[in-house]
This record gives sequence, structure tokens and C-alpha cells, in this order.
Amino acid sequence: MNFEQSIYPLTEFLTDNNFSVTKKEQHFIEYSTKSAIIAIAYASLEYLFYTHVGQDSKSLVELTPLALKEVFKDDSFQFQSTLTIDNLISFLKFEGKLIVLGDKQIFKELNEFSEHQSRQYTRQIIHLQSIQGADKAWAQKDYRNFITCIDKIERDLIPKSYLKRYEIAVAKLQRQAK
Repeated sequence: MNFEQSIYPLTEFLTDNNFSVTKKEQHFIEYSTKSAIIAIAYASLEYLFYTHVGQDSKSLVELTPLALKEVFKDDSFQFQSTLTIDNLISFLKFEGKLIVLGDKQIFKELNEFSEHQSRQYTRQIIHLQSIQGADKAWAQKDYRNFITCIDKIERDLIPKSYLKRYEIAVAKLQRQAK
């Protein structure tokens, strides 16, 4: 795959919209104006393009199909893992025009979406680690540690079977204390 050829239509579109190429490396290009940055990277092992946008290089957010759906209410690309160059151009011409225009509000919304996704991901990791710790503690009949692990999980995420075990663990510890 020739990276230069594949991004040429995007380069042409963005330069027509006052962007200039500010960085260029093998399989990576960055376009910018005074108010927006669009960076494209190509992962040759996956045969995928990854797009990041932001107001400056410190606040770049990946432009995923999920981000387009949640922030721009555009679910045209929901069954794709990333956007193709043609998808990206099409998006930037219409629903994503605010990115090209450097709209501060849209970048704020993208950052909020990205932070929310990050919090959700962290929450899931903590949940899984706590469940694994609880399982290990339960198997070892370490009820105090089991309770500690379950207490780290948000109540609405705890499976009913673990809530029942929690009651059993509390009861066993109370009996041991007497």
C-alpha cells in the first residue's frame, strides 16, 4: 500500500480548506490550521487508518465510529473498526464540518466523550480485577478479603450470586467474631 497515494484525496480536501501539512513520516501525516489538527496514522499490520483530531497536539482524540455516533449522531460507520480515507473525507464534508472549521465546542464534546470512554474502561478493569480477587478469596475461604473485593465493586454491577456469597461471608465472619 502506498501511503502517499491513499491519503492524497484527504490532503487535497484539507489543503483546499486551509490546512497545511505540519508533520510527515512513514505512515503518518499531520494537518493543521490555527484552530485544528487532524492526524492520520496507518497501521500496516492491521491495514487500518487511525484518525486523531483536536485543537492542539496535546488534546488529540481518536475519531472512531463510536465517537461519530455519540458526538455527531452519525452512525453511518458503526460496523467498522476505523474510518477509511474516503469515509473520513465524506464525514468531514458534512457532519464533521465543525472539525474542519475548528469549532471549540465540538472539540470540547470530543474530549468529554474520550474521557467518559476512559472512565468506563477503567471501571471495567477494576470490576474484573475485583471479581477475580473475590473468586480467589472465596476459593481460599478468605471471607474478609472476599468482602473487601466485593466492596470495591459498584453495587449495580455485582452479580446476584456474589451478593448471596457476600451475605454468607458476612455471616461467617460474624460467627467467627462471637
